[in-house]
Amino acid sequence: MRAAVERGLIGVGFAIAAFGILGSNLQPLDSLGIALALTLLCVDQGRMALVDLSNIRQVTLDDTRVIQFYLVTVITIAIELTGFYLAWIQLGVGTAVVLISQLFFNTAAKIQLYPGSVEPIQAMGLKERSPVLIANTLALGLIALWQAGKFHQTTAALLIVMVLTYLAIKYLSTSTAVVADGGESP
Repeated sequence: MRAAVERGLIGVGFAIAAFGILGSNLQPLDSLGIALALTLLCVDQGRMALVDLSNIRQVTLDDTRVIQFYLVTVITIAIELTGFYLAWIQLGVGTAVVLISQLFFNTAAKIQLYPGSVEPIQAMGLKERSPVLIANTLALGLIALWQAGKFHQTTAALLIVMVLTYLAIKYLSTSTAVVADGGESP
């Protein structure tokens, strides 16, 4: 029961944030580009929050690594939601907060959970997460330029291309790998 309530609250929290980001940032066009990129990221991060929390519930909390991963996940969700809601008021600052939450998660989470596999808790260090950390840092640099009023249209276009590329790689490679293993697509 608690898990269902948690899923519902998190799902609603991210859904409201996604609609609010778009609804409050329709003009000018470069704001819409950033808002669209952030909305797509909001939907993805809401899904990932639910997946991570579900995986944590399926793996024992007796392991200190899982407890740390849980704490990092909860803190990340709180920071993300703060950033997504802040983006309603100040798009650039909210986007920066969301990207900082991603940098936090990808540097603080030392494991990845794979419930149901032979080895459900696998180490995932900075080396394995370096492509995502580099992308997060580049995106943070772009939003800093955008916030400073530099190259508005270019930075907005680059950010949306980065988010679309990230999502395509993530979901196309995940779907291909899952299909190859005979599993279902997430």
